[in-house]
Amino acid sequence: MDDKLIMTNLLDTSKSICNLLNQASIESDDSTICNVYKKMLTSFLTMQHDMYKVMQEEGWYPVENVKPAAINKVKNKFCCSECN
Repeated sequence: MDDKLIMTNLLDTSKSICNLLNQASIESDDSTICNVYKKMLTSFLTMQHDMYKVMQEEGWYPVENVKPAAINKVKNKFCCSECN
């Protein structure tokens, strides 16, 4: 297994954990437990972002710059007239 595959697996796993922690905090009835989930979520979001930055720096997670015309096209497709 190479470094890129390991990082991709770690990033995917951290995204899944973030989703689970977010759902757990929403569903939690106890405020103490909810706060623990929120703290864990914040920690995992930070780790996820750090992994993303490393992958981007290594060229393993290329990001495409989107032109304003493409943004407006999507915006017009999904937004109501008040959004424009």
